[in-house]
Amino acid sequence: MEQMEQWTETLTALARQPLEFCEDFPAIAQRVEAWWQQEILDRPVFLAQANTRPDRPITRRLELMDDAEVWLAAKLQDMRQLHRVGDTLPHVRVDFGPVLLGSLLGGTREVRSDTSWTHAFINDDWSNAPDWTISEDHPDWLLLQKLTRQVAQDAAGRYLLCTPDLGGSGDVLLNLRGSAQLCLDVVMRPETIQSAIDAIYKSWRQASASLYVNAMACSAGVIHWLGLWSNRPYTVPACDFNALIGPAHFEQLFLPEIARQAETVGRAIFHLDGPDAARHIDALLDIPHIQAIQFTPGAGSPSALQWLDMLRKIQDRGRSLLIFTPAEEVLELARSLKPEGLAIFIESPPAPDDLDVLFDQFCRQFEG
Repeated sequence: MEQMEQWTETLTALARQPLEFCEDFPAIAQRVEAWWQQEILDRPVFLAQANTRPDRPITRRLELMDDAEVWLAAKLQDMRQLHRVGDTLPHVRVDFGPVLLGSLLGGTREVRSDTSWTHAFINDDWSNAPDWTISEDHPDWLLLQKLTRQVAQDAAGRYLLCTPDLGGSGDVLLNLRGSAQLCLDVVMRPETIQSAIDAIYKSWRQASASLYVNAMACSAGVIHWLGLWSNRPYTVPACDFNALIGPAHFEQLFLPEIARQAETVGRAIFHLDGPDAARHIDALLDIPHIQAIQFTPGAGSPSALQWLDMLRKIQDRGRSLLIFTPAEEVLELARSLKPEGLAIFIESPPAPDDLDVLFDQFCRQFEG
């Protein structure tokens, strides 16, 4: 992207200054920058936060988005009542639910307070497929610009702007075509799929750039949904659809698009979701601009400790690693993997006091 050097300068300068809600921001930024380089300053990256008010559940607040002031006030209250530990950064996420590009490119998005989904609509003959461009007057596009600017203006010097999930081409097509139908299309209509992927990339690039444009105009720092800081723009490529297809079709159709996204931004961490997606790890590690892998074992699957061979392979291939894991696995994972380039995100964290105890135990493993 044309403004990458300028954005990098802005982000690097922002990382030197404390935030109103995080005095330790410069130290955290240095620690995470070392992580991107498969290095370590003092300990691995530790990401966890707990709700200090269980009587007030924290949701995505999707039902409030049409009233920007009410929505932002609720999101700020959410941020204030979180007990952040380790390298967790204060942020407000402009969250539309999963795969926003599906809506921006023609799907109908339904919303509840904590989830949204896009209805599949493309016919079997693809005769009603959209043109894969974002209309400048699309309601979700206008709302995205409005909320991103609003958060960026409020966040500057105080907290960070967290971006929505735009979604990659595979998951956009999954949303707009349906899983069984898209699996058949991959076999029966690969040229149609390839053409759609190429067109979706252009809209992904447009939407991705707009997020940084709005943030940088206000000198607001940017993170993505994984919560990681970076002194330069980065992206989180994903293709959850890869769990439904074999290596040949993934590498033929979807891997080149993942590589293109990573190269466009220059720094990327791939979201590897579950055991069925893990079959593609070797192909992903061949992409030079993917500097890191984020792994989620997946609902109902074995714990991350059962994947130590793969996790060690990722580290041995010179990639940083972010693992989503429950609290009870954190200390053993930290003992079992190289600390350089290691980050751990705690899913379903314990109560704030117990989380503090766990973080203290984690830090003591790396003393001396």
